[in-house]
Amino acid sequence: MEYSRFLVQLAEPFLILAALLLVLDCYLLWKGFAEKMEVYRKTLFAATLACGLIITTYGILTLAFITDSFWVKIVYSYSSSSLPFLYKLGNPWIGSNGSLLFITVLLALFYGIYRVKGSGEHNKFRTTTYIILDIFITFFILATLIKSPFEILPTTPLEGFGLNPLLQTPWVLSHPPVIFLGYVSVFFAFALLLAGMITRTSDSPEVKQSLKLALYAAWLLLTIGIALGALWSYRVLGWGGYWAWDPVETASLLPWLALTAYFHLSSGGKDSVKEFMLMITFFMVMFATAMTRGGFSESVHAFGESPVGFVFLGFAVGSLLIFLWLIRREKKPLPTIAVDTTSLASISRFVAACSLVALLIVCFIGAAAPIAGSVIAGGPVTIRAEFYTLLCYPFALSIAAALIGCNTVLKPKSYAILIAAVVGIGGVMAFFGFPTPSALANIGLPILITAVLVIAYQLIQVLRTRQFSARVWGTMLIHLAIIVILLGVFISSAAQVESRPLLATPRLSIDALDLRITLNNFTILAGKGRVYYPSHSLVAPEYSSLKTEVTILEEGVVHRGPLWMYEYLNYGVVSEPLIISTPLRDLYISMHQTNSSYTSLVRALMGETIPPKDVTLVVKYVPLVWLIWLGILLMGIGMCALFLDELLRSRIPS
Repeated sequence: MEYSRFLVQLAEPFLILAALLLVLDCYLLWKGFAEKMEVYRKTLFAATLACGLIITTYGILTLAFITDSFWVKIVYSYSSSSLPFLYKLGNPWIGSNGSLLFITVLLALFYGIYRVKGSGEHNKFRTTTYIILDIFITFFILATLIKSPFEILPTTPLEGFGLNPLLQTPWVLSHPPVIFLGYVSVFFAFALLLAGMITRTSDSPEVKQSLKLALYAAWLLLTIGIALGALWSYRVLGWGGYWAWDPVETASLLPWLALTAYFHLSSGGKDSVKEFMLMITFFMVMFATAMTRGGFSESVHAFGESPVGFVFLGFAVGSLLIFLWLIRREKKPLPTIAVDTTSLASISRFVAACSLVALLIVCFIGAAAPIAGSVIAGGPVTIRAEFYTLLCYPFALSIAAALIGCNTVLKPKSYAILIAAVVGIGGVMAFFGFPTPSALANIGLPILITAVLVIAYQLIQVLRTRQFSARVWGTMLIHLAIIVILLGVFISSAAQVESRPLLATPRLSIDALDLRITLNNFTILAGKGRVYYPSHSLVAPEYSSLKTEVTILEEGVVHRGPLWMYEYLNYGVVSEPLIISTPLRDLYISMHQTNSSYTSLVRALMGETIPPKDVTLVVKYVPLVWLIWLGILLMGIGMCALFLDELLRSRIPS
């Protein structure tokens, strides 16, 4: 459509114009011209117009997907005419180019609201915040244009290449936007921090309240985003679990660890420890963005090599240098260790914060290794999961021990005896190999169980007082949630059992673990959808599918459900797992290809529906994995309580 092509050609000029308007706004605010109300209105108009132009370009990109404009490279690469409408709406934030534009849009949207809401207020802090946000958004516009989502192909393909089947799920409509909202909240918080430092108003109520709200929002959104990613991985992607220590996946955890450490740091001192932790949080968000958009590692989340990654790293380093200069200008003491050694709660909070920082360092080293490998060694560097398991384990236990101390009225000596006793019990359990095959898990379980009991008891005691405090309840729920999640991770990872690949044919029962499994007849479904197949320069069906009903006999209980396997023309074979949840464990079954099933699926793409002779099954037990989902729910409730409490406090006149 000609109007669609015309709009796409306008998109890049719109972004450039938006950047110029933001630069103009930044200049006028910096020079102080905007102190005059007439000029201030003009700067407000320039900023809101720039935000409107950015949002308009995103609407143009969305329209290109909806109208199947395959002459736009990103539309061709991630869509097809048969792709469901909802995925076309979500497609702009799925690809590397579009996701940067999406983050820019979120920044512009929040900035526009913040700017209009504060239009009647005049002070140096707000003006400085506007300038910093102008710079941030301009940077994201330029980063977006480096690998523009509006690149036009020289010829128009007959069809789109199709969206990766692992992304054709409702989870892609929730997980990335929530994570990006968390990132944008961190950007806002960091802009507020810098503005407070520049104007020397960091201790003012306005700065403190705005900063806390932004950080609580970021903490909550990052938690929900990571949780949605874990559920996506567990239920759809078939990676065999909720966490795979994928480099990009690990990078997304870094800002959450930094923020969690931030909230466990003491706020009574005059040093810059909390400011440093917020700076680290911002740096980790930029690092995670660089990992995903720079293609530094082979990852399900990565989008291929791009100079954008190094641009983000450079911006992060530049921001760090400016922050350090401001710290020096204010002559603020560097982070120091100030702990009340007579208070068990103070010691415990300090230990928890240090343990979180140690986890942050371990995960950062593991995630940064691919970058170091590409720069220094000239090739990829792979960090195995065992690296994280061994190095994160002691710090996870120290967090659990610290949270016991935060939620008990014991004297330090009695607390030390308690910790020594539960560690001793763990050592005995490890010696006898009970209740899991993992010695590390067996040592840690008594500490985690003790922590659950201590925090739960303290919650009950608070409930009995009938004095509700959102801050107290929220904090205790978060502490309980962390322990419950760790308990679920320890048990589900240490005690899970997986069968070897089993050859299965219809109507013949096979034994796997303590199960008897019977497959019904195979049903082959002919090719569906339409995609462009570049290897043969033709339009062909997107995928074919194989379905079978499976009957599972488990200790007298019968489970039934479907198993699916798909052959995508441009992406290969994808298996959809069957998950049967019980209070004690999840039964995880997936179907994999054999020569027979592969041949049948390929022929089905050409219209021949000949059932295969056999398939391969993999069966796995994942015990008590529901503890992880329960912990995430409790954490979300606790964080909502803290956020709402802070929101109410900000509306009460001081």
